[in-house]
Amino acid sequence: MVAPSVRVPDTLGQTLHQLALANGLAKKGHEVTLLCRCDKEKIDFSTFSPNLNLVTIVNPGIPFERVIFTQHAYQKVKSEISRNDFDIVHDRGYIFAGSGVQAASEMGVKSILQVDDNWMRSELSATKVAKFWPYNKSAIHSCKQQIELANGGFTVSSILRDQISKWNPKAKDFSVIQNGYEDDLFNLDIKPLGIKKKLGIKSKMAVFVGALGPWHGTDELVDIAQSNSSIDVVVAGGGYGHNLPQMDNLHHIGRLERDEVPGLLIEADIGLAPYPNIDYGFSPLKIYEYMGCKLPVIATLLPSVKEATQGHALLVRPGQMADAISKILPNTKLLESMANSAYNFATQQRTWSQTIDKTISLYEGIL
Repeated sequence: MVAPSVRVPDTLGQTLHQLALANGLAKKGHEVTLLCRCDKEKIDFSTFSPNLNLVTIVNPGIPFERVIFTQHAYQKVKSEISRNDFDIVHDRGYIFAGSGVQAASEMGVKSILQVDDNWMRSELSATKVAKFWPYNKSAIHSCKQQIELANGGFTVSSILRDQISKWNPKAKDFSVIQNGYEDDLFNLDIKPLGIKKKLGIKSKMAVFVGALGPWHGTDELVDIAQSNSSIDVVVAGGGYGHNLPQMDNLHHIGRLERDEVPGLLIEADIGLAPYPNIDYGFSPLKIYEYMGCKLPVIATLLPSVKEATQGHALLVRPGQMADAISKILPNTKLLESMANSAYNFATQQRTWSQTIDKTISLYEGIL
């Protein structure tokens, strides 16, 4: 499993997703080698299956580091393939990547390509350079080439599969495998973190967990607090230089340790998942984690979010979340019904175990 953009340990979604896939496969008895940027001295290996082996990729920590760690990953993959009898190479793709599918193609090993979001749209939101013709052309060529080299692959939504099929029609044959959540971590038996008491919250509490990046509509969190004095908004996450304003009912508590997040969710009354009016094709981990802790979920109405939630969340148009909360907050029966619906859906259809089983089926089909 080739994931050179992933850092371990880390709390970002890409790390949590990749570790859940790798460790989940290993727990089911498969031998998994995960190539990533990892600091083995900081990793708690007691949480990992003995069938999971981590191989370190160089982590430069400098501008344009992606070029360096991608090339190093390519050399590492070739080295690992030459020393071990691998059945398949599983490559977590991104722009200007493809070290796994390229090395596998050259050395005669089957490969699959994993696509978690619309790489081009993410790149455009992260850097202005991406809109200029030479860069843009090279980036699209990279996307097309990775799909071409893989023997198969999967996206996390059918919306995303349709989007990337414009780069290369071969992606139309990719599988769709939605993300999942760790039901052994996010469940109803969790001890509350004590945030309400610590912050002096006596009203209802809405929670947002995630990075304050451009792919999240964090301005809506401010709108919710401004428009609803009867609710407190708690934001757990950080990064990307986004500073939330000081408000009595808006609390930015920063990043939490992974095992602290369920304790926060179990105290909350509503889970928030705002997005800007652009669809990256996500299968949002945070929504499933909210649902696993029996929270009613309010999210932005995007095609991929609608596909991910299957009618078990309240979806509103971009910019309308504050108004929606004002309307449903007094309706206790509605909130309870939403919570039950979300919980039943997540526990039955959105656990990592189900995602892993579908991934294994994809491997078997390719092989």
